[in-house]
Amino acid sequence: MNGVYCLLKKLIPRVLLGVIITSIIVQAIVHVLIYLVVPLEGILPFSWPSFIGYSFSVALVMSLWSTIYFAYQLNKRNRKNEMDKLALTAALNEAELAILKNQINPHFLFNALNNIRSLILSDPEKARTMVTHISELLRYSIQFNASEKVTLEQEIEIVKDYLQLESIQFDDRLTYNLEIENEALGIKIPPMAIQLLVENAIKHGISQLSAGGEIFIQAKLENDHLHLSVTNDGQLKKKSKREGVGIKNLVERLKILFGQFAELSLVNSSDQKVTASLKIPLN
Repeated sequence: MNGVYCLLKKLIPRVLLGVIITSIIVQAIVHVLIYLVVPLEGILPFSWPSFIGYSFSVALVMSLWSTIYFAYQLNKRNRKNEMDKLALTAALNEAELAILKNQINPHFLFNALNNIRSLILSDPEKARTMVTHISELLRYSIQFNASEKVTLEQEIEIVKDYLQLESIQFDDRLTYNLEIENEALGIKIPPMAIQLLVENAIKHGISQLSAGGEIFIQAKLENDHLHLSVTNDGQLKKKSKREGVGIKNLVERLKILFGQFAELSLVNSSDQKVTASLKIPLN
């Protein structure tokens, strides 16, 4: 509404000035034609009061027409803005729905529960540990499924639970290391953002290697941005479909929350490593 008010505040004086100048020019041309170029018989002699009166009449008609035209255009713009807002709301709702569907991979839960069942007799302590990590994952999912943002510290804690679960399921073929700046822990990010990148790294990278591999997570503040990176052993294939539903969902959430100021990239950072990088503005 403030934007419309500012627009009208700038536009109205210009339109009025244009109407006045145009009406004077039109009447000047008409008077030149009827008094000098093609003189009409029986008309009253030229007088400034009549010239001003005719100019005022033309200005009045033009003002009325301009009011109708700009009212129509303003209404059209308002309707477009409302449609854009509705479209944005619909996209946000769709993104949130996709988050709920993809926060905890059902296949991951299925495998975790099967592993717990097999460990109950052979290694009860490890089974209890897995149950604890799964409960933390589910609690986080339920608690933050409607939140736009969570702190990096909250996200890192759930990522640790996820990684510990996966390392158990990979029979210690998965190792991980985290390097998180303390100053970055309070920065807000979309929930499940890092978890999705880690899940993607395991599914398309570590799980494809018979010897397993390592995941390295780094977070630091630089140039008014939070820089996050998830590096894993493996390589992106040229025709890889690695950017699945979860990654596309994260890209959409970043657009909704940060516009064009957030960046997400996924590249082969070396001959044996793949790095997913996420850059989020601090303001």
